[in-house]
Amino acid sequence: MFADDREQSQMLEFIGQLYDAAADPAAWSPMAGRMAALFGAESCLLQVADLRAGGTEFLAVTDNIPASFWSGYAERYYRDDQWAQAAFRNRDRALLGENIVSDDWYKNSEFVNELCVTARAHYFIGAGLSLGDERVGLVGIHRPRDGSAFGQDDRRRLDILLPHVARASELSFRLGRALLGHQASLEGLDRTGTAVFVVDRGSRIVFASRLAEVLLAQAGPLRAAGGRLTCDNTRAAAELARLIQSAVDLAAGQSGGHPGRGLAFDRGAARLPLTVLVTPFRPARSGFGATRPAALVFIKDPELPNLSTRLLRDLFGLTPAQAAVARTLAAGRSLSDVAGVLGISQHTARDHLKTIFEKTRTTRQPQLVALLVRSVAGLDAANP
Repeated sequence: MFADDREQSQMLEFIGQLYDAAADPAAWSPMAGRMAALFGAESCLLQVADLRAGGTEFLAVTDNIPASFWSGYAERYYRDDQWAQAAFRNRDRALLGENIVSDDWYKNSEFVNELCVTARAHYFIGAGLSLGDERVGLVGIHRPRDGSAFGQDDRRRLDILLPHVARASELSFRLGRALLGHQASLEGLDRTGTAVFVVDRGSRIVFASRLAEVLLAQAGPLRAAGGRLTCDNTRAAAELARLIQSAVDLAAGQSGGHPGRGLAFDRGAARLPLTVLVTPFRPARSGFGATRPAALVFIKDPELPNLSTRLLRDLFGLTPAQAAVARTLAAGRSLSDVAGVLGISQHTARDHLKTIFEKTRTTRQPQLVALLVRSVAGLDAANP
């Protein structure tokens, strides 16, 4: 397979770097330069085209390929790139440029004259890669006109690498999609004012969301002791540990566990309690076929800002003053409290409330509050 020990060492090192890039999107950037060096070339690009939705995404491009390539390729040059078109038609095997394009194309192509000359790309070796889900990868490696053409040894080496490039690209795509879903879920929870912990049966914290870390940093009943989630009150701490153990037992398939239980952490007479939900959590199976049962602990702080006045204005056409009144009412305040908090007279507060009723098409204060707290204004409370 390999010509000698030196080539084997270089190729195996590069393959390892490919799989590192699959797990870390930032690690893709230097891969084009490393692949170019492996083939004694000056330029290289690794991209993925979406045949269903259109467009192309560059995983890695050498520095000598101009910025105009990135911005103009999909719009102007994609259909004129005969290298890419041939690679897409003949996938999963290395192709030499001299076998797939004509001399006339070099002379007349806008793609060649505007982009390839700037990047000193004349000789080509590359391949299209079948990635599934209507996606195709493209590997393109180039040498300048004053360099040498690629030969059969280059083709043999690229054929060795192609399955690994395809697998790393596919893993990168799937991990990226999973990460996007993960981030979207956490962002959604943060926007609803919900902190989330993943803990094991011993209450050890496996993961904490941004809001969860904020709660841990605050003075209050919730804390991490030796990496375990607990609280200051001895009785509440014991109950939390019991609920976590029971939830993890159910996640592990054992009988007697609970599907979800709640409790509250008291914060003294002057403050509202933290409310807690503990549920089983069974993540997707690992690569070794094992499950990792755990518990999800959701915590809501009722004292966090609950509605965005900016969104209240967008949703119902309220003025800034009316939105402030609506937001304060939704926090459970009486109309007289609203007047005091906002520094306005009760007469002015009543006038605002009357207009708010009209704009929201409500007639009673409980109905208004129910509408406000169930609206999307609660999803951007951090940006009042």
